[in-house]
Amino acid sequence: MGNRVFHGTDETGTIGTVRVEGGSAATPRHTHESLILGRVDCGTRTLHLDAGDVSLGPGDGFAIPPDTPHAWAAAQEGRHRVLVLPPRFVHAPAWSAGLIRESAWNQVFDAVFACIEEGRTPAPGLMEALSKQTGALAGTARRASLAPGPVHAARREAVGRLEERLVLAELARRVGLSPSHLHRLYRRTWGMTPAEHRLEARLRQARGLILQGAAMADVAAATGFADQSHFTRAFRRLMGVSPGAWARQMRPRENRKPAFARRSLTLDTT
Repeated sequence: MGNRVFHGTDETGTIGTVRVEGGSAATPRHTHESLILGRVDCGTRTLHLDAGDVSLGPGDGFAIPPDTPHAWAAAQEGRHRVLVLPPRFVHAPAWSAGLIRESAWNQVFDAVFACIEEGRTPAPGLMEALSKQTGALAGTARRASLAPGPVHAARREAVGRLEERLVLAELARRVGLSPSHLHRLYRRTWGMTPAEHRLEARLRQARGLILQGAAMADVAAATGFADQSHFTRAFRRLMGVSPGAWARQMRPRENRKPAFARRSLTLDTT
């Protein structure tokens, strides 16, 4: 069974929404530059984190700080909703991804989400309440120690010059490590491989080009994909919809065609 995935944004383009309906689906391991807050409305979801799996049921909220590797799995029909927020939305010095079970937080989350789905920007007081409550409920985490210099350099190289083809051996040569040592150190430090980070950066750049109105074939070429078909498969696997469907969903509300606004987009997970 597939997932139906709907993306949206507020009037300013600052806050994003994602609504996922369905089940029996999974996402690849990935991170976000943004802060992710969400809530499960029905069914169950499993959030895979480095620290262990988190099982989420109806009414459970969750928070995923920026740059936190994670993946999703759904074993049954259900629905969850996500707010995509600026990285510094919550002022907490150090905190970890995890579960939120608090009825007052759920009410504020629902109010913010409803505003955006209706095409309105939430009132500042409502956003402040969500920020403060999330900060108070977020689990604390030890500050990560600074990663070794070569690993920082490897990440900069991995997410730079995305139109180039970059293999692990070449990346290792640039930072002065053996490929096997770099792979182990990189994975231990960042929770992802260089290839996963690079793919994520390419898709992030692709979304920016799509919003600027670039043709899909040009987007694929500019972000280093072999062809448009390869780009579309990678985009759908991470975002749950095709690049074209995502572009229509992110179109300003007043410019959307009614047929697209009502359309249910299905991700084939077979």
